[in-house]
Amino acid sequence: MSDLFENCLLKTARLLLRPYAPDDAISLQRIASDPRVLEHLPDDPLSLEQVKDIIEWSMNCHKKNTKEKLYKLNLSILSIETGELIGWCGLGPADWDTEQTEIYYAIAFEHWGKGLASEAARSLRDHAIKNIGLQSLVGIAAQANTASNRVLQKLGMKSNGQLTTPPEGCDPYFLGQNLYSLTD
Repeated sequence: MSDLFENCLLKTARLLLRPYAPDDAISLQRIASDPRVLEHLPDDPLSLEQVKDIIEWSMNCHKKNTKEKLYKLNLSILSIETGELIGWCGLGPADWDTEQTEIYYAIAFEHWGKGLASEAARSLRDHAIKNIGLQSLVGIAAQANTASNRVLQKLGMKSNGQLTTPPEGCDPYFLGQNLYSLTD
């Protein structure tokens, strides 16, 4: 089970995806505080201490994850060519419907437009379905975020319209977002 979560390593032609590690904090914080990356996300810029806490929390989730119950699978995206951490992706309960598993991703601004988000998300989608055994995935993207909408479409996800009634306690940011789903 640990190879599915704690020791998960996914390799593509240009990328290596692996669980967050303490040494990722500075790189993740740099990306997670870039206003261009955050433009279409509900998050505020994160401090280094907040990122360290998220990494520790993620590592604990990886220990608890099972095929039957996925708490969170947060993966760093690294360039195989340079070894540089260039983003993150993951799986976890969707904020707008915790009964569904969301796939998500973010790439550092300087690496946009190279197809890296699609490459990472495709690898994670395949791992989720073939190895973890998930039968469906969901995704969400702001209408204005054409790149992210395209990534979800390239994954084979179908549009389910827009989120019009977020559950109580859900961040209002999600209202009006484009919803996507993929069923195995």
